Amino acid sequence: MQISPIQNSVYLVSMALIAGARTFHQVKATVKAGFWPVMKVSWIVSPISLAFAQQFLPETTWVPFFNIVGFIIGTYINAHTKKKRLAALRRKHYGDGSGRSQGPGSRPSSRPGSRPGSVSGRPVDEYGRPDDRPRY
Repeated sequence: MQISPIQNSVYLVSMALIAGARTFHQVKATVKAGFWPVMKVSWIVSPISLAFAQQFLPETTWVPFFNIVGFIIGTYINAHTKKKRLAALRRKHYGDGSGRSQGPGSRPSSRPGSRPGSVSGRPVDEYGRPDDRPRY
C-alpha cells in the first residue's frame, strides 16, 4: 500500500516533465489531476493481473507478463491524460462552446474569409492556424 502511491507520483512527475511542464505549478497540477485516476487503475488492474499470473502462468513468465501489463496501462493513462489536456487547451483557446462572449475583445471579425479565432482578420484553417495559402 505504500509503494503504489510513491511509484505513481514519480510516474506522473516524469510524464509531466516529458510532456513539457517547466514550472513547479505545472508539475503539481499534473500530479493533482492525474493521481486518483492512476491510483484507481492501479487498484483495479494489479490484483486482477496478479491473480491471473498466479493461477495461469508459470513463474518464469511473470516478469514479461507484468511488463506487458504495465506498458498497456501506461499507454492507456498517457492517451487519457493527453485527451484531457487537449480538451482543456481547446476550451481555453476556443471558449467553452456555450456561445457566450469570452470578454470585451472577443467579437468575431467581419472581414470576408475570416473565422472566429483568426489573427488580425487573416483567414485560418480548421485548426485555428493562419491560412497563408495563395488565393487565385
